[in-house]
Order: sequence, then C-alpha cells, then structure tokens
Amino acid sequence: MGTIGNALQELRLELGLSATEAAAGAGTTVSTYLKIERDRREVSFIMMVRLCRFYNLDIYEFIDRIDSYELERPDLSVIRVLEKRNKS
Repeated sequence: MGTIGNALQELRLELGLSATEAAAGAGTTVSTYLKIERDRREVSFIMMVRLCRFYNLDIYEFIDRIDSYELERPDLSVIRVLEKRNKS
C-alpha cells in the first residue's frame, strides 16, 4: 500500500507494461502519467476512471491499494467525489 502513484506503478509493473503503454491506455501523455505515478500531479476524476478501466479494476479495488492516510488528504478531489456519490 502507499500513495496513488505507488499503486499505479505497482499495477503497471505487475502487468509488465511500460509507462508509454499505460499512458496510452489511460488516454494521456507519458509525461502526465509519470507525474501522477510520482505523486507530482493530482489525479482528476476522469483520469481515475480511465485508469481503472485500463487496469480493469473497480474504483474501490483501486482505493483498497492506497494507504488510508492518503485518502484523508484534502486535495484529493477525486476521492471526495466518490465519497459523495457513494452516499447518494
């Protein structure tokens, strides 16, 4: 477990994918994907959905790969959107 970036990197490496392949699968540039993997860029809701689809994961399966302290960060708007949707 770790950060969102750690979880993405672990998934990518588990599947034997390059950053180029992961970026293409998520519909973004390699530069943007690597910034997300290195926790230098916040993940938008749309990007999170794309990444989960690419990695064939339910959004909650992905969240289970992240440390709980990471989910408490106030700047993670993607998590806040999911929490609001889940309460509805």
